[in-house]
Amino acid sequence: MTAGCVCYAKAKQMSLKQKLESRPFLRNFSLLTVGNFGSRLISMVINIIVARVLAPEHYGEYSLVLTYISMFYFVASLGLSQLVTRSVARDQENSDYYFRLSLWLRLLGFVVAAVAFGIYGLVAKTDFSTVAIFSILGGVFLESLWDGQQNVAFGMQRMEWNTIIGIASTLLNLLVYLVMYFFLPRSWFTVESVLVVYLAIYVIKNAAYYWCMKRYGLLRLTDKEREITLPVCKSYLRNSMPFYVMYLLGLFTGQFPILFLEHNAGLEEVAFFNTANKLLLPITLFMTTAFSAFFPNQSILFAKDRNAFSDQTRKVLILVCGIGIFLALCVSLLKGEIVWLLYGEAYKNTADVLSYQTWYVVMYSIFCLNGNTLGAADAQKKLAVCSVVYAVVSTPILYYSSKYGADGLAVGFVIASIINLAYIMPVLKLTVGGSMSWGFSIGLIAVLFAAAALGIFAFGWMPLWLRIVLLALMCAVVFVERKRIIAYVR
Repeated sequence: MTAGCVCYAKAKQMSLKQKLESRPFLRNFSLLTVGNFGSRLISMVINIIVARVLAPEHYGEYSLVLTYISMFYFVASLGLSQLVTRSVARDQENSDYYFRLSLWLRLLGFVVAAVAFGIYGLVAKTDFSTVAIFSILGGVFLESLWDGQQNVAFGMQRMEWNTIIGIASTLLNLLVYLVMYFFLPRSWFTVESVLVVYLAIYVIKNAAYYWCMKRYGLLRLTDKEREITLPVCKSYLRNSMPFYVMYLLGLFTGQFPILFLEHNAGLEEVAFFNTANKLLLPITLFMTTAFSAFFPNQSILFAKDRNAFSDQTRKVLILVCGIGIFLALCVSLLKGEIVWLLYGEAYKNTADVLSYQTWYVVMYSIFCLNGNTLGAADAQKKLAVCSVVYAVVSTPILYYSSKYGADGLAVGFVIASIINLAYIMPVLKLTVGGSMSWGFSIGLIAVLFAAAALGIFAFGWMPLWLRIVLLALMCAVVFVERKRIIAYVR
């Protein structure tokens, strides 16, 4: 037997586990995909129960509290996430040091967020209930702690604990809501009780994550002489500031539009808009999973092999856009039926919002990959500049469009994304270089725009049977070409 045959035979004998372990990105992506799809699928069921019981007005109130948690979490983050993940990925034997350093800095960030929340409440004259205040501050603290632990696990390229803990905690959450729904008086199922359950589950998640990190050796310290000093903290914060600027400016296009919508159109429109976003979990999940799994590997490749860095980034861009377009077309084909089946007649206004937001998410994935790439390439300042431009371009469009309700805001997101792609794609191309040519970049955007136009404008007039046939044909093509797609990803 020749040497080539021997190698081929050994490759054929490799187990799936061995194949995944030999490819860190695929292993991490697979683990996060399984965990996130599992937990998000359960979360969708939870959201359907909560939305149906609370009805649009009270569900809008609940959504608004979650928006505040997300908004002030970004204030508390201090831009540490990518920096900690990158530091751990490049120095795994001292992961415990970076974890403790990030915890001290995150505690500072929580104080900053709490003060900012207090000032916001006074200036905006918002009448928060006691439960809402406790939920917002508690949610910010627990989210920050969870992210700090997750950064270490991602840097160590050990994503399995996100999978296990994520699925287990959402199952527990679902069990609690089912008990409340079937065995307790309906009057007990309120915004306040839902928020209390949310906080309790988060406490359990954090405790479980920390135990797993200690039990399975994710917290290591080889250099025991390292100390967390004031100069070290200052230096780390300086390096994190460009990321922090990006996160804070992201509020203008992430959380602030919900506040614009509540101010200009009311809580029911917030409910319709957020319901559409919940239905988009499969797509947003795929995007965030891909980027979370890819970032540690991307950071290492940039430091060691620029050609591999370029090639892998190009592949991930194709993978994310390709699967995103497929999922978005599927959603656009059956948007009305999906909303009616899951949420009922009360949420019928969500259907068009869902279609617009689906295509925005696919376009936004390119912005996220650009952020990932600039972060991995130590180009934090360029990332901050992109974030400033993105916020300046998008915010007035989103504020104006929110006056036309959830539909108008969703259209505003699509318009803002199209405009911002004009500079995001060149920045990404220039950063990656190598295999990402101008022709490739322009061609990919052309395909994305053509698919979006088809999904938004071409399916509304079709009868249901024809849309089902098109969906079946699309799925059949993907099934037939699955081996070629998998081979390309490898």
